[in-house]
Amino acid sequence: MITIRSILEIFLLISISIQLLRLTRVAVKMSFPIINQIDPYKFLHIISNSEGTITRLLQFYPTIPPSTTNTSSPSLSKDVVINPDKNISIRMYLPRIRPNLFKKLPIVVFVHGGGFILCSVGTPTVHEFCSSLASHLTALVVSVEYRHAYDDVLEALTWVKEGKDEWVNKYGDFSRCVLVCESAGENIVYNVGLMSVVKNNDFRPLIITGLVLVQSYFGGLDRTEPEVRLAYHPVLPKPLVGVNRSRVFEGRSSLSDQVTDLGWLVGAVTGCDDMPFFDLNVEFVKFLKSRGLDAKSMFDGGTYQGMFVSNATKMEELFVCNAIFVLDLSLHTSLC
Repeated sequence: MITIRSILEIFLLISISIQLLRLTRVAVKMSFPIINQIDPYKFLHIISNSEGTITRLLQFYPTIPPSTTNTSSPSLSKDVVINPDKNISIRMYLPRIRPNLFKKLPIVVFVHGGGFILCSVGTPTVHEFCSSLASHLTALVVSVEYRHAYDDVLEALTWVKEGKDEWVNKYGDFSRCVLVCESAGENIVYNVGLMSVVKNNDFRPLIITGLVLVQSYFGGLDRTEPEVRLAYHPVLPKPLVGVNRSRVFEGRSSLSDQVTDLGWLVGAVTGCDDMPFFDLNVEFVKFLKSRGLDAKSMFDGGTYQGMFVSNATKMEELFVCNAIFVLDLSLHTSLC
């Protein structure tokens, strides 16, 4: 349900974008880098606490409940608390239409984007994406509501493999588990994938067979041309990114070799040229291939960060690629 508060929050987002555009126009006329005057904490309406947590002063996006009875939704969904002590939960999606009612479904563990601190499983675009993903792939989708990003996703994988939930136990194919993500979720999934290599046997009978990485969220020691050109990006301006400039994916080379040995596929690593991390997306694909990974990629022009979650046409293109990827894992057929 969209409330008055939700409407006010949407107007606030619009006003923030207008404010940033005004700063951009002023910066063009002035000799000093006014972009550095933006306080990222004020921009995001968060407070940094001494123990390392943050306090959100504002919910940027409205949230919607799971679709337990909504017949217009392509998938049924429900929320499950998997660790009450740590307040870790997931939202699961079961497609309403299944061609073979007796065949178990591949398990897709999804990690949403949002710069590590924004969005949730209930964010409308995230919810609709996962609901459509489950329907298009005929898969059981587990969307993780994370706070301690990497740890919480690892715990979600452990919860899935234990098969305590009725949907997981009744419908899930433990031999086909794919990690799917978007934006900041890609950073999380890539690292969780590498961590799970070390703990591979700990997840049995759950078998991770591949990753679908959508629009990477990695940094680098030197700012790339798109990062410089898009310093005033309305969604990802320079002060909001770049806390850690190391190339995360280059520091885990030995583990990526083990991923190669496991025969994982890495598919649909996508990017668009209207995002600061475009060049790093391209570099990431080259890195994966240099490590011997079977990485398939697709890049697009004139689009934006988050397009595959919020744009129906782009979402459909991604689903087509992902469907081939998920359903043909065992055959190692080409993606797209």
